[in-house]
Amino acid sequence: MPASDPPAAAALRWSDALETGLDDVDHQHRTLLDIFNRVAATRGADALRAALDELAAYTRYHFGTEAQLMRSWPLPEGHRDVHLHAHRRFDEFVQRALQLVDVDPQAVGDELAGFLAQWLRHHIMGIDARMARAILALQRGDAARPDDGGDATIDATIDAALDNVLDGLGERTFALIEANLRLRDEIARRERVDAALRDREARYRDLFMHAPDALFEIDSQQRIALANDAALSLLGVTHADALIGQAFAHYIDALPGPLPLETLLRRPDGTLRPVEVVAAPPDANGRRHLIVRDIGERRRLQRRAADASRLEQERLGRELHDGAGQRLVAIGLFANTLHKRLLHDGRRADAELAAELGTQTRHALDEIRALAHGLVPLPPGGGGLQGAVAALCADLGCVCDTGGALDAIDDGVALQLYRIAQEALSNALRHADASRIALELRGDADALTLYVRDDGRGIAPDAPEGLGLSTMRYRAGAIGAALSVAAAAAGGTEVACRWPRLGG
Repeated sequence: MPASDPPAAAALRWSDALETGLDDVDHQHRTLLDIFNRVAATRGADALRAALDELAAYTRYHFGTEAQLMRSWPLPEGHRDVHLHAHRRFDEFVQRALQLVDVDPQAVGDELAGFLAQWLRHHIMGIDARMARAILALQRGDAARPDDGGDATIDATIDAALDNVLDGLGERTFALIEANLRLRDEIARRERVDAALRDREARYRDLFMHAPDALFEIDSQQRIALANDAALSLLGVTHADALIGQAFAHYIDALPGPLPLETLLRRPDGTLRPVEVVAAPPDANGRRHLIVRDIGERRRLQRRAADASRLEQERLGRELHDGAGQRLVAIGLFANTLHKRLLHDGRRADAELAAELGTQTRHALDEIRALAHGLVPLPPGGGGLQGAVAALCADLGCVCDTGGALDAIDDGVALQLYRIAQEALSNALRHADASRIALELRGDADALTLYVRDDGRGIAPDAPEGLGLSTMRYRAGAIGAALSVAAAAAGGTEVACRWPRLGG
C-alpha cells in the first residue's frame, strides 16, 4: 500500500479536534502523526524497522519537550506522574514492536499499528490536551489554577484510568500477537511433522510394496491388512483385494516365534510352496509385519548338494567295498594258502606268521566293510530306512517303533532321515543322562515323521545350539522337512522331524 495512503484502521489525520494548544507541541503532534502514518503504511521487515526506529527517536524527543514543559509549570503531581508513565509505556511498546519485526512484520504492521494509533489519539486528545489547557491557564494568570479544587483531582483520576486502559490494551495486543505467533509456529511445526510423516510413509510404502521378499501386514485378528507385490506373486493372485481381510491362517498354519519358521504356504489354487517366515513383534495395536521368503530354490540347491554328497559317499562306499575290500579278501585267501603250504613244509614259525597275516587282513576287511556301510547305510530304493533305524537302535540299545506308510521314499530323503536319527540318538546317549531312549518312525499319505525321545535331564530354553543340532536342521532343510527340539510331555527331550511328502 502506498505510503501516502496508510491503512484506514491505523491512519491519523490532524484536525481541529486534535489541537491541544501550545504551538510547538501541536507542531510536534503533527510531525509525530505523519511519522506514525508512514509506519502504518510500511511493509517489509527492513523498511518497517527503519520506520519504527524513526518513530521511537521522535517520540523520545517529543516526550522530552512535554516533560520540560511540565517541569516549568506547577502542574499537579498526579497529572505529571500519569503523563510520564504513559511516555515510558509507549516507548516500551515501540521497543517490543521492534523485537517482533523480524519474527512477523505483518502482525506488527497490522495489529500493533492499530493499537499505537489508538494510543496516540487518546493521549493527544486526553492527557496532552489537559496539560496544554492547564499551562495556557497558568500563562493567562487565571484565578482558577489547575491545582486548586477538585477538578485537578478528577482530571488526574481520568488520566490514570485512561492510562490503565491503554496499558491493558497494549498488553493484550502483544499477548494476542505472541499467542498467534506461537500458534503459527505450532501449526508450521505440525505441518512439517505431517509432511515428514507423509514423506516417510510414502517412502516406507514404496519400499514395502517393491521389496523383493513377500511382505504382509496383519492386524490384531491375524487378518491380512496389507500385502506387497512380491506377496501377490508368491500367492499367485493379481490384486491385493483378493487378500485384504483374509485370515493369514488360510495360507500358513502358524505364525513364528522369535526364530524364523520354515513351513509350507498354501496358495489359493491348492499348491504348496516351501517358505521361511520371519515375524516382527506386535506393535501397540497388535499389528505385525511378516517376511515370507520362498525357499524352494534354496531347498533345491540343498537337495542337489545333499544328493551330490550322497552319491559321492556311495561311490566311496562301493570303492571301499568292491575295491579295497576285494583286495583284502584276496590277500586273506593268499595268507590262508600260504599258511597251509608252510605247515606242509614243516615251517611252523613261518606258518604262524602267515596265519597272523590272515587274521589282521580279516580285521582290516571288517573295518573296511563297516566304513563302507557307514558311507552307504541304506540299500537303494529308500525301502531300507525301517530296517536301518531298527538296526541302529539295536546297536545302541534303544527302543525302536516303526510303522505306517514308509514306502516310496526317495533315497536322499531316507538317508537324511537316517542321519538325523543317528545324530539325535547320539546326542541323547552322550548328553541326556537318560534311562530310556526311544525312536519312533511313523508315516502316512501326507508325511513321514521321525521322533527321538528320552527321559533325561532335558534341554535348557536358553541353551546354545551346538553343531549336532545345526547339522540336523541343515539336513532337515535339505529335504524340505521341519525339525523341532522341545521338552517331552513325560520329561526329557523330544526331537521331531516331519517330512511332508509334497514338500520335498
